[in-house]
Amino acid sequence: MTTAVPKPPTIDHANLAEGFLGDIGPEEFLEGFDFTELDLAEVDARGSTFLDSALTRVTFGDAEVHADFTGVRLSGVRLVDSRADTLTMPRANVLHTQISGCRIGAGVCFDSVWEKVVIENCRISYLNLRSAKLTDVEFRGCTIDELDLGAGTAKRVAFPETTIADLQFEGANLGSVDLRGLAPRRISGIHSLKGATIDEQQLMVFADLFARELGITVE
Repeated sequence: MTTAVPKPPTIDHANLAEGFLGDIGPEEFLEGFDFTELDLAEVDARGSTFLDSALTRVTFGDAEVHADFTGVRLSGVRLVDSRADTLTMPRANVLHTQISGCRIGAGVCFDSVWEKVVIENCRISYLNLRSAKLTDVEFRGCTIDELDLGAGTAKRVAFPETTIADLQFEGANLGSVDLRGLAPRRISGIHSLKGATIDEQQLMVFADLFARELGITVE
């Protein structure tokens, strides 16, 4: 059986208007804006919609004071070359979106829905996608210390040229999740890997990880 590949996002940014910090607020509907080089610390964007818009070289604040994007809806969005010590975006809907060149400390994105999303050339310390639903998502050329997909659903998800140190899958439901090329130091939730694809070399490398997770002693 051939592993299905993620379907790419569709994004049209032909005519964007300049966006300003004051445009962003809770429950706002923002369409066709280009937000560039803004400091979003303390911004309250809860429940807002960003449609066919771009956020370029923005900062989301630091670990103490940061923007709140809880329940945000992104569709047709590019987030480029931006920084976030803490990216607070739980219960979000992220559709047809590209995230590239970003540096994220903690991505708090649990209970979210991601569909047709590409994350490329990003450095992420911890990405919390617990109980999230991912469909057609590709992590391309990223470095991630810890990725938590526990209790989530992932369908047509791939990780080309990506490095992940710690993978968590406890209670996840996977379908056509392509793990080929990954060499994590730790994988938890081995019982939930049904629906994932690995290659023969990985099977040999992961043998010790699998044994430890399953409580098997190899002598």
